[in-house]
Amino acid sequence: MRAPALALSFVAAGLVSGVASARVVERIVAVVNEQILLQSEVNERLRPLMPQLQQIPDPTMRQQKLEELRRQMLNMMIDEELIKQEAGKLKITVSEKDLQMAIADVMRKNNLTKEQLEEALRQEGKDLVSYKDQILKPQLLRLRVLNVQVRSRVSVADEEVRAFYQKNLRALGVETKVRARHIFVAVPEGATPKQLAERKSVAQGLLSKIKGGADFAEVAKKHSQDPVTREDGGDLGYFARGTLPAAMEEVVFGLKKGEVRGPLRAERGFHIIQVVDRKESSARSFDEVKEELREQVYVQKMEKATTSWLVEVRKKSHIDIKL
Repeated sequence: MRAPALALSFVAAGLVSGVASARVVERIVAVVNEQILLQSEVNERLRPLMPQLQQIPDPTMRQQKLEELRRQMLNMMIDEELIKQEAGKLKITVSEKDLQMAIADVMRKNNLTKEQLEEALRQEGKDLVSYKDQILKPQLLRLRVLNVQVRSRVSVADEEVRAFYQKNLRALGVETKVRARHIFVAVPEGATPKQLAERKSVAQGLLSKIKGGADFAEVAKKHSQDPVTREDGGDLGYFARGTLPAAMEEVVFGLKKGEVRGPLRAERGFHIIQVVDRKESSARSFDEVKEELREQVYVQKMEKATTSWLVEVRKKSHIDIKL
């Protein structure tokens, strides 16, 4: 069970990681209009994630990260307080029944029993009460306030959805894969310029044989120095972009079926590559994914509109940060 995912499972929320101070000195770290925020409240938010920060070995870097995380957490808490105050003005509330429904939704989406949820929270350093008060309640309040104050600012036109579709075709499933063979000529570590030239000459000789009519797979079986693929005639199978070093990848994916190219210099030696086959997966049609993509575009625009609205609210508020 991966407990950390639970903090984000109800709605997307960017909780940062950090650590609470071992010695708590109570003090005011911010005033938001007439509401004060305390150091202990910030520390309490950071406390469950102490182990992550302790993994940083350098004490100076660890302290710098701690201060950065404290500032981030404080800013998030200021936003929460501003939203809470806006909710008060709008008479928006979150009841215990709302929270219980939200917990039931979390359990359903994560396929958890109540006992499993409580155990997952314990692994995060939380209990059900703190989970409701610190995560679910602010999230629900935020959603309801934004629904009133921000949602009317956001609309998504069909043209935006289509543009998003065109921009994200690869993520939707369009992907070129090639099947290739290679012949590898190793270069000794720390090779001299003379050794490098000799190994390149060997690779060029093998390439000449292939261009002269020799079967690529047979040449690979006899001469390739890659023990993993040699017996299979240098067969690398099908692979997508991101598998090879960038320089080689550009060459390989630019080849047509049956083309041979080389010698290509890589970290450990020279490669001669033959593309055996190419295939492209097909994306779902625009009509199939239109509403799914509309929701993604809406979420992106909503996030930007929310940021702009919070900036406006901050400008109208009295915020004194003392951290």
